[in-house]
Amino acid sequence: KGWRDYGNRRGLQRLAAMFKELGIPATAVINSEAAELDHVARALKASGWELGAHGLNNSSGNAKMTRAEEEAHFKQCLDSLEGSLGARPATWLTPGFSVTERTPEIAARSGIKTFLDFVDDDVPYDIVHGESGARTLCLPYCMETNDFSLVLTKHLDARQYAQALEDHVRQLAKEPGEKVVCLGMHTFVAGTPARVLALSEAFGRLKSCPEVRFATAAQVHDAVRKAR
Repeated sequence: KGWRDYGNRRGLQRLAAMFKELGIPATAVINSEAAELDHVARALKASGWELGAHGLNNSSGNAKMTRAEEEAHFKQCLDSLEGSLGARPATWLTPGFSVTERTPEIAARSGIKTFLDFVDDDVPYDIVHGESGARTLCLPYCMETNDFSLVLTKHLDARQYAQALEDHVRQLAKEPGEKVVCLGMHTFVAGTPARVLALSEAFGRLKSCPEVRFATAAQVHDAVRKAR
């Protein structure tokens, strides 16, 4: 718990300052219980980020829930985040990818427009929900650019971590067609001083790459919908 508290107290503010200094937009997916902390809510409101939803906490997944429980979970999380942050999220990532077959449909019925729970592509795609015909944009998450994968599992140091993100983005930019990649960061991992320094330098270089554009999940959603 102390490690996560460090992210709430210091890592969040450090990452927000980095993104603001670089002029890079970002989406923060937030546990509703964390957003109830005053210092977290203040930092998020001041960040200028898109604010998405990440369940009640990182320990409560959806996998063993009934439909009624999962619907209540979505409502409780979204209601709480709206109350804490002043806006109702339209982007969703389930904690720990702990989903059911119903999760995308329930997300859509709950007002979610952009869904981050799948890791199976480099381009966004639609999920069409049964007889209703409702569509949710799937913006694929990437485990190869997630700080847990690179830092906690592969044990990359700060420079190696930042370089891995830069290399991943540069390779996608060389390939034909438009691609997307989520750079998943946790405030208590990516938000440490050494990693923020290395990330700020890598992102600064990527900003100068004409084939690369940083965007929030909502901005990707709107661009895809406009193109179609």
